[in-house]
Amino acid sequence: MMRYVIAVILIIIGVVIGMGLQHYYPLFLFEENIDVVGLATLVVTIFLAVYIPIFLERNMHNKRSEKDVIIRKIEALQDTIRTVNHTVAECVQKQTVSTGNTYQLISLFTTISNELDTIITLSEHCKKDKFLEDFDEIKSCRFQYRKMVTGGDFQKKGFRYTILDKKEEEKIYHRFDKALCVLIFKVNGL
Repeated sequence: MMRYVIAVILIIIGVVIGMGLQHYYPLFLFEENIDVVGLATLVVTIFLAVYIPIFLERNMHNKRSEKDVIIRKIEALQDTIRTVNHTVAECVQKQTVSTGNTYQLISLFTTISNELDTIITLSEHCKKDKFLEDFDEIKSCRFQYRKMVTGGDFQKKGFRYTILDKKEEEKIYHRFDKALCVLIFKVNGL
């Protein structure tokens, strides 16, 4: 409502300035008759020149904001799986999995599940059903990664990761990370 008031005030100011220019500076010739078609064309042109860019910019800004939120959440998920990868590397280097590492890894996988659920919910809220196959692959990677890292005798005292376990964990980690990177590109492409 305030925009319309400002627009009307600006038009009135423009008319007053035009009348003043005609009265004090007769360099410009003004006709006393108003061409209705010309006036209508002027009004429509001004409307299109002002309203359309504002509307399009706002719409594009809203879409960009949605994309940015989803991308930030995906990047947070990547950070979490990177932390799992570093924790497993630390356990391989120390040749033991401490109780603290066990609890940390279990907590990280809970965080991974929660973050993935948040990303899926945000995507559904934005009506972006284009990523269903990507989410299926990411869920599969999460399941395989969790099974690889916490499977078997993981919670038993004296459990160790072997070099072969670490190599397998690296393969799954990179596949998981790659699937998340592809999802970022797809979200950005919308």
